[in-house]
Amino acid sequence: MYVQVSSPRFSRHKRNPAPAIILAVVFLLLGCWIFNLTCGGGDEVDTSKVTEYVNRTRPIIEASNNLGQTWNQIKETLPQLIAEPDNLDTQLKDIEQQCGDLLDQAGEVEIPEGMGLAHSALLICLEQRYRAMKNYRPDLINALSAVDIEVYAQSLSEDMQELVHSDGNYRFFKRSITEARDEGDASEVELPDSIWISDWEEVSPESAISFLTSLKGTELHGLSIGAVTLNPEGRIDNSNVHHLPSTDEVSVTVNVENQGNRIETGVKVAISLYTEADLTPSQQEQVIPSIGPGETLQVNFQGLRPTAGGVRNILEVKVDPVPQEAFVDNNEKLIYFVLE
Repeated sequence: MYVQVSSPRFSRHKRNPAPAIILAVVFLLLGCWIFNLTCGGGDEVDTSKVTEYVNRTRPIIEASNNLGQTWNQIKETLPQLIAEPDNLDTQLKDIEQQCGDLLDQAGEVEIPEGMGLAHSALLICLEQRYRAMKNYRPDLINALSAVDIEVYAQSLSEDMQELVHSDGNYRFFKRSITEARDEGDASEVELPDSIWISDWEEVSPESAISFLTSLKGTELHGLSIGAVTLNPEGRIDNSNVHHLPSTDEVSVTVNVENQGNRIETGVKVAISLYTEADLTPSQQEQVIPSIGPGETLQVNFQGLRPTAGGVRNILEVKVDPVPQEAFVDNNEKLIYFVLE
């Protein structure tokens, strides 16, 4: 039997049914042992109710399978994704949130008589997947910037072991449904397989260390324009236009981020200032001698002369791509402002 009953550490996801689930499983298993019964065998299962139950849980299971596929695709493309840790974090957080939503949905399903233990296994499976994704995201993000990866490798291994247990609990759930179907001769009752980890070898700490070592050894290059600050500062309206106090000159501070894992040298940062009425820009540029992986440096530009009279000024900020930089969409930023 795959259901774990040794009080697993459930998360604090809202409307979390886990504590009640564990108690239900414990009491059901104790009842089976004390009275020497087959679990669920003491209750007559209504086949029509089982069919309705399967029809309600199948979409949840299929959605969980889709999330598992998305997660595995992210793992396969990590050498490209780690150049943008914020984007990677967003994708993993989306999977985590959807896992939590599926857990909530399953907790609201009406349980047929005699199927309580099976449903508990399904809820534990979904809880384990939610918990694994909640922990996997920060463990991976932190491991990418860590010098000592062994601690994070152990954590990643435990996260994936959680998924192995979830696959086992789902198999118990599906087997219970199949047995109920066979007893009631309901051939239309069918559930898909649900496997997030197909290769158990990859969940070992040694495999996690090898995975992180090879990942950190991948040569990645990526620069990004971060926050841009104007001086004098003003307010920003709903159209994302900056309203600055009247001034003859504006200074600009640009944050440049190295999102790759290699030192970049001779990085050129340029700004251009023009208006919608006059597209001829005034330009400045500076060169960053060196910027390390994960480092953010500030570049200051002085003496920009904006156009007054309510005219919308356009500030264009660029950092030149470095050799082998694959993702360049974040190398440029436009800022609109007017003087009041």
